[in-house]
Amino acid sequence: MQIGIGTYSFGGIESYLGMGPTLLEKFKTAKALGFDYVELLPADLDNDVEDIKKWLDEAGLYVTSIHAEPSEEIVKKMAALGGQAVIWAGTNFNCREEAIEVAKKLDAWAEMAEPYGIKIGYHNHEKEFYFDEGKTLEEHLLDNSSKCYIQLDCGWAQLGGMYPPTFIRKYKNRVCAIHVKENNLVKGPGPQPESAKVERPKGGPFGDVKNMPMEKKLEILEGFKARQAAGDPRTAPQCKMGDPSSNMNWQEIKNALDEQDFDAFWIVERENFYTEHDQCLAEDAAYVKNNVK
Repeated sequence: MQIGIGTYSFGGIESYLGMGPTLLEKFKTAKALGFDYVELLPADLDNDVEDIKKWLDEAGLYVTSIHAEPSEEIVKKMAALGGQAVIWAGTNFNCREEAIEVAKKLDAWAEMAEPYGIKIGYHNHEKEFYFDEGKTLEEHLLDNSSKCYIQLDCGWAQLGGMYPPTFIRKYKNRVCAIHVKENNLVKGPGPQPESAKVERPKGGPFGDVKNMPMEKKLEILEGFKARQAAGDPRTAPQCKMGDPSSNMNWQEIKNALDEQDFDAFWIVERENFYTEHDQCLAEDAAYVKNNVK
């Protein structure tokens, strides 16, 4: 079984801001740690597509997807790189009505991407499992979309109270990818999420990082660190895969995915590490390859 990793796991928020190791360095490290493919971030596409292809070949990797708000420019670049999906890494919506609006937006992007052979997907955190009118927001989104796929972040789903195999089976053939994230806690989706009507900058907080002054990047980075210090769940160390404290059943997740008519790709994503960074990621890759059949 092959396994991928997001470039996000090499620097977290700093990677979104185009800081830290170079993309080639990330590729080489990913391959050395046992990964077969990568998921990119928007800042990664500030590099020339031909350079990215060369670096992928040099490292012995391929690209499956990117975490980005979909646009035709990004879709074209992903198609040129041989990728399969552009996955929106999350947005604000807090009720059934707003979930339907997000679904229609995703369907419009999906129609745009179809000629390029690229799927459009949505990535969840825990907040999408907030209930409104008898269903979770994530269910309202998928039930009102005919073209959008889901990248199920299994750790966030479990944290939010949704058992991943059940969700995968309910939405058979809608799961184009999963995020492999360990978890040993169920806390529920939290309070009602922020409304879509709260204005956000186009492209989210990481829009146009190529032209963003360093002072602004550092301001964003310090803001995230402050929220983490205040109790952001991303600060809690995610346990070792297969640890007795884990509540994740990766084999049953694989069994559910195998019922689909196509293979979903598996992307390791960690915000925090139970041991030294590279050792943790290498152990993640080895666990999946050795224990999930």
